[in-house]
Amino acid sequence: MVLQDCVDLDALEQNARRVMRPESWVFCDAGADDEITVKENIVAWRKLKLRPRMLRDIVNIDTGVTLLGARVTTPVMVAPTGRHNLFHSEGELATARGSAAAGALYVMSTSGMNTVESVANAGGGAPQWFQLYMQPDREHTAALLDRCVAAGFKALVLTADQPAPGWSPRAYRTPVVARDDVRSVNMVGQPVARTAYDPARKGVVMFPTTYRDLEWLVNRCAMPVVVKGILRADDAMRCVDVGVKGIMVSNHGGRHLDTTVTTAEVIGEIASAVGRNAEVYVDGGIRRGTDILKALALGARAVLVGRPPLWGLAVDGAAGVQAVMEHLQDELVRAMQLTGTPTLADATPDLVKA
Repeated sequence: MVLQDCVDLDALEQNARRVMRPESWVFCDAGADDEITVKENIVAWRKLKLRPRMLRDIVNIDTGVTLLGARVTTPVMVAPTGRHNLFHSEGELATARGSAAAGALYVMSTSGMNTVESVANAGGGAPQWFQLYMQPDREHTAALLDRCVAAGFKALVLTADQPAPGWSPRAYRTPVVARDDVRSVNMVGQPVARTAYDPARKGVVMFPTTYRDLEWLVNRCAMPVVVKGILRADDAMRCVDVGVKGIMVSNHGGRHLDTTVTTAEVIGEIASAVGRNAEVYVDGGIRRGTDILKALALGARAVLVGRPPLWGLAVDGAAGVQAVMEHLQDELVRAMQLTGTPTLADATPDLVKA
């Protein structure tokens, strides 16, 4: 599968919808409540305008970046999303292979349906991070952390913005039916994989993580810790004070709290506040190479994409994931060429006008 331009990516989205079961598509696509944030995430990046520099040497473009000590060839990561077996029979194993083939760092989700060991092995040694939902029992969480370290994961990403699940009327109308053979195999007891929108979880505080828990996690974890779901500079700085090495600016793709600020609106503020004290990343509505360049110019060290790799996974397995990530990388290179930006260090705030 080859994606030549944004039209092809849009077509891939529709192809993915055709091949997915209806409930799988809704699980992938839906947002919370009126789905305002889902839409505004995309629009916010497009509203930002680029101010290209002329007469620069752009014959050689370098998109290489170091992410918490791991050198990768692209600043575009695959965001943590759950239950990949709903989209392809190989699930996270195919996602890991496709990401590695594209030179992109993959962040595996706690709610994956393949073991951390098998996913690490599928990545063939490519850098991978693990996303964590903090469990109530610290002993069980610690055991999972140790498994991730032993498997070769390079960093831990704590999701902070889903202490309780949001609600999606669309997902409620087309639910993923829980089955005994579909389980979150890395969680304690390998529970049946229910989505956050399951009526049984409505209003339930599932992951009530606090700064005390974060401090414990930073001290206990042998990997650097990143906090995902930050939308405020004061929260970012408090996380850094605790010892966090990375801040992931995210509103969970608009999937839990509707009408939040978009990530495009706050990435600059948070990156400025954090400075060199931690690395800053951003996700939410990034669909084009120009979106990526804008995010980098506003202070992100890297970006993450969630839904597009799932479209590729559903249509063509590992090769589909690889095609999506390579397409975004190609678009980034072209945007850098056309704006006189030969390296990521040259992507500075003056490149963007609100």
